[in-house]
Amino acid sequence: MGMDYKQCVEFLRKYASPAELRDLMRTASTTFSYKHTKIFLTYYSMPDWLAIMDTAAVPGAAVPGAEPFGDVLRAMSVESTRPAVGAFIIDNSIESSVRKGAFRHLVEAYKSAAKEHQKSVADCLNGFIGRGSGRALLMELGRTRHTITVMPHWHYFMTMPGGHGFYNAITLALLPGQRLFHVTDGVRNNLKDSFAKGVPLRGEDEVLAGGTGTGAGANAIIFFSAGTFTDTVYTGVSTNEPPDEVLFHELAHATRTIRGIETHIPVEGRPNFGNIEEYFATVITNIYTSEKGKDDQLRGVYAPGKANPPKDWSVMQDPDSFYDNVDKVSMPPDDLMDMFKRTQPHFYQALAHLPTPPRFNPARIHFKQACPV
Repeated sequence: MGMDYKQCVEFLRKYASPAELRDLMRTASTTFSYKHTKIFLTYYSMPDWLAIMDTAAVPGAAVPGAEPFGDVLRAMSVESTRPAVGAFIIDNSIESSVRKGAFRHLVEAYKSAAKEHQKSVADCLNGFIGRGSGRALLMELGRTRHTITVMPHWHYFMTMPGGHGFYNAITLALLPGQRLFHVTDGVRNNLKDSFAKGVPLRGEDEVLAGGTGTGAGANAIIFFSAGTFTDTVYTGVSTNEPPDEVLFHELAHATRTIRGIETHIPVEGRPNFGNIEEYFATVITNIYTSEKGKDDQLRGVYAPGKANPPKDWSVMQDPDSFYDNVDKVSMPPDDLMDMFKRTQPHFYQALAHLPTPPRFNPARIHFKQACPV
């Protein structure tokens, strides 16, 4: 069919009651709270959701070599209602009375998918509370007036599988007043406010034509779906990381977005971080991974530089030598921790003073060197 967002809106107007329509046109959202931190767990509006599934029904629009419609429906947790969904997307000839009855199943499928997304994100966040590094991250996210929203990743995943610039999760800065009821056509990244004051704006590590950061900070949106890392359909383009570690990495990015301290300064060296933002988020997430007792699974390489990388391609080979800059990164770990301490002092102190575990903790090493007992 190829229904776009506007056509999906018209479709809902035809079958939903006026009161129901108002709710379905908005995003479905709940709030995760921890002390002063609130994170919005938000699902697509129903028109966006329908537009995504309609795109998935178009051959070649999803994962190459797979049957797109079934794959995306399963990943979006609506496989059990596939006949009802398919009746709308694929078969326009079905008679009106049957379509009206099936519409109820479609709405139920949408609400079920929203709850599944919210639960999967909440499960990760609740897991953070049980770790000192996780609590430190959550506390840092509540230290500004800016908001953090986690939305599903399926629309990104369907349009960019395995291609240039593909990300299996991504954090963006929202423009002031930006609404989220229609995100499937893209969301503009508010680099101006997320970048540090006076820092030249960069995109894909290239200096953009004119413009510098305001340092004002911005509301952050994270596009993340746990199913990207748990559904075997996507193993060819996913790094197969645990979902909680991926979300931790993205929230580490968000701590800099909301503070307006991003710089995207290029960082060179074997780990292939590309810029300081990925370097920082990777190192901070490794502290959390180590606290989980997974020192043999710390991430030491950010981008493989080639398709179909070997198993465990990203695993850090010598964690004990990391702080000595064994990988010859252009910004040594000690300098990264200097930046961390200067720009996010409370977060830095919380990580530096975690109990003896985790074994990997460059913040602790940095603090002890600066303040020897």
